[in-house]
Amino acid sequence: MKAETCQATTRTGSRCSAQAVDGVHCPWHATSPEWVAKRSEWSAKGGTNRSNQARARKSLPGEALSPTQLACVLSKALGDVLRGDLEAGRANAASGLARTLVTISETVEIEARLASLESALSERKTA
Repeated sequence: MKAETCQATTRTGSRCSAQAVDGVHCPWHATSPEWVAKRSEWSAKGGTNRSNQARARKSLPGEALSPTQLACVLSKALGDVLRGDLEAGRANAASGLARTLVTISETVEIEARLASLESALSERKTA
C-alpha cells in the first residue's frame, strides 16, 4: 500500500512530493489549525537552534578550557582562517576571549599563591 502524496503545488509549479498527513496535504501545506501550530513551533525551534548562541554552546565543552585546550582551539581557528573556513573577525574575537580567560586563570592562581604566602607569614609571626 503506497502512501498518499501531497496534492499541493510548490513555488516552482511542480507537485509536492511529501507524504500527505491528512490524506490530502503534507505538514507544510496542511491548513488545519493543528498543523499551522506545529509548523510555527518547528520554525521557532529551528530559529533558536540556528542562533549564534546555540551554535557556540554546541561547539564548546560545558567546563572551562585549560590553557592547553585554548591553544588547541586557537590553533584550529588559525588553520580555519587560513583555509577560508572561518572569518578572521570571529577568530580574532575567539583570540581576545581566550586571552581574557588565560588572564583570569593566572590572576586566580596568583591570588591563591599570595593568600598561601600571607597565611604562612602570619603563622610565622605568631610562632
